[in-house]
Amino acid sequence: MNIKNLLFLIFLSFSFFSYAQEAALQTITENDLEAHLEFIAGDNMQGREFFTDVPGLELTAEYLKAQCTKMGLKPGFESYFQPIEMITVNSDPEKSVFKVNADNGAETYSTKDIFWTGGRDESDTITGEMVFAGYCWYDEETHYNDTKEMDLKGKIVLAMTRNPEMVKKGDNPVLQIETKKMSKALMGGAKALVLVNDPASPDKDFINGLQKHTTGGSLKMKEETSGNLSPPVVPSFLIFGAEELANEMLAGSGKTLAELQMEINDSEEPKSFKINQLKAEVQLIKKKEEIIGRNIVAVVEGSDPVLKNECIVFSAHYDHLGVDDDGAVYNGADDNGSGTVALLEIAEAFQSLETKPKRSIVFVWVTAEEKGLFGSNYYSQHPAFPLDKTLVDINLDMVGRSAKQELVKVTSPMESLAGPNGIYIISGNQSSELTNISNEVCDELGLIPSDALTRPFLKRSDYYHFYKNGIPILGLSTGLHKDYHKTTDDLEKIDYTKMKRVAQYAFRVAYKIANQDERIVVDKPVE
Repeated sequence: MNIKNLLFLIFLSFSFFSYAQEAALQTITENDLEAHLEFIAGDNMQGREFFTDVPGLELTAEYLKAQCTKMGLKPGFESYFQPIEMITVNSDPEKSVFKVNADNGAETYSTKDIFWTGGRDESDTITGEMVFAGYCWYDEETHYNDTKEMDLKGKIVLAMTRNPEMVKKGDNPVLQIETKKMSKALMGGAKALVLVNDPASPDKDFINGLQKHTTGGSLKMKEETSGNLSPPVVPSFLIFGAEELANEMLAGSGKTLAELQMEINDSEEPKSFKINQLKAEVQLIKKKEEIIGRNIVAVVEGSDPVLKNECIVFSAHYDHLGVDDDGAVYNGADDNGSGTVALLEIAEAFQSLETKPKRSIVFVWVTAEEKGLFGSNYYSQHPAFPLDKTLVDINLDMVGRSAKQELVKVTSPMESLAGPNGIYIISGNQSSELTNISNEVCDELGLIPSDALTRPFLKRSDYYHFYKNGIPILGLSTGLHKDYHKTTDDLEKIDYTKMKRVAQYAFRVAYKIANQDERIVVDKPVE
């Protein structure tokens, strides 16, 4: 064969692949994305959570299965479902109680107006002496220290939200600050930290706002808990209460919480002390239930008789947060309805190819991400293809929103919504080759990639369970916004054009990797 004929055949081959790819991309449409999303992110799905009145999570799983069946995708497991046996542990607020007792054991006050985080699966009763620790705060610059020379070991510690600096600025309380206080109390050996809104707080609903996310129950995979004994000692808890509870705990001091806060703020000095003549008894009652979660796994089988035993995995979680106490639905149109339906369109694009890629493409819609990445964790332990045959995980989580203009700089991960052309690509940078492919595709589509969310979010979405197993990852997102984990994450705010472009990017990257003769090189493995 002369060189002219060889070049002509190469040109024909390239043209064929390019035409096939572009034809498949045309199946990813804004209309289809919108139609899918209107179903799974509508009020009828009740936020795709366990234990809602309408089983929206289960209905979404059935919808995904139906779409996979309609497309003719190969089931990754029987009937597309990968069942996960889990145990849910919930508080029983009707039986849980916080009591304040005198030294002689006589009850002086009790309330059920509490909720908590932490602890083992079993019910617990915590008793102990009480201490007031102001804001339970230590400032490295000013050396303000609420617990200096205080013995917290075995104590139940009462503290306020925020810290002196936040009070000066008038800032709202934030969960990150409160968890630091919990760590400080834990290090001091406290049995529990009782946290109440400080009286001067501008956000009076902060504690109530936390209640939804801390009382939704915890999940554990059954196979991880079977045979494990509960720890012999009672672990520490973060207990949330009202200002009334704080005043009853402080009754022996002769001062209210508001008065003590004023003294601390005026003097800029701690006013911590042991609460004498009173002890706390806290009964935290829990109920356990076994549930079955379901991943949905579908496969486009590769065309090469050898390389089809390797795969590229696409993943997205389809669960969300359910319904709040007032009946408002956490529709999760962006989080993560957008990634869920984008995966349907990407699957359709690959399935539409007359000649399938050389390697197989696996689509995994995972459950219980919001509860702790359980679905992806389980899949990583029981994969459809062995992990050593899995080349890349491309995960889509919140890919449906755009700001009016591009961000010049991300100053806060929680307010990082990208502009019309921006895309965040979270990667462990395990493969320079993968990074180059990603950048090439971004150039082709006019997308502007950023890795600004890699550091804060590397362990916070489903790609993490692939990353930790040495599999290169591309975690795709259009960024976080003010509607994140709120009932305002609704359909009317979705940018379907942006979602289509992200889906096309993901298809192109996977298509290139799946058709290479050699698997991508991992030149920077996870240590």
